[in-house]
Amino acid sequence: MLAPLTAQAKEKEEKENKNTEYKFFSFNGVGVQADLFGYIYSLIGEYTYAEGAVELNIGNRLYPIAEVGYGWCNYTDETTAMRYKTASPYYKVGFNYNFYTKRDNPSPKHYIYGLARVGFCNFNYDVDTPEITDPVWGENTSLKLNGVNGACVWAEVGAGIKVKIVKGFHMGWSIRYKFRLSQKNSTYSNMWYIPGYGINKRTCFGGTYSLIYDIPFK
Repeated sequence: MLAPLTAQAKEKEEKENKNTEYKFFSFNGVGVQADLFGYIYSLIGEYTYAEGAVELNIGNRLYPIAEVGYGWCNYTDETTAMRYKTASPYYKVGFNYNFYTKRDNPSPKHYIYGLARVGFCNFNYDVDTPEITDPVWGENTSLKLNGVNGACVWAEVGAGIKVKIVKGFHMGWSIRYKFRLSQKNSTYSNMWYIPGYGINKRTCFGGTYSLIYDIPFK
């Protein structure tokens, strides 16, 4: 009597494990998101941007993602009166890794994740300087460079969270540490702002505040 019951219990356990693994490593949906932080930053910073992304849900754990944005800047330094202007699209690819998912809870409402990205931007910019009086000859000169080409490749690592607000929608926050991998400068000037990266330093920080709509697949 015990033998058939033991066999049935083992068969049930194996079936549950298979179902769990199927959920764990299956394609579960697509997420479409818009970053709202660009608008917020335009109120407090020297530049702004608009960014959207599409991510795939692999087993509620791995999320390959592609981000596309458009950054622009028209900034005049109060001290030097130098003006820097640019506007260009930029691109990022990478993934999020969800640490919150558990085998007994494969579809959590909330996410705690790490992230990695590689970004690229090829753009043109303008630089204008006020007139400067030559101390020797007394002549006034100014620098005006239009359509200067620059390019940059960078990487991003960081962490974030997602919180379910209503069915199908999440809100997400992330903090990112960025560092340049390669850079193309002009002979006559350096880039001050890089769309998608930020102020042109060797490293910098960034953040996102996103609204995500999840399209489920079964």
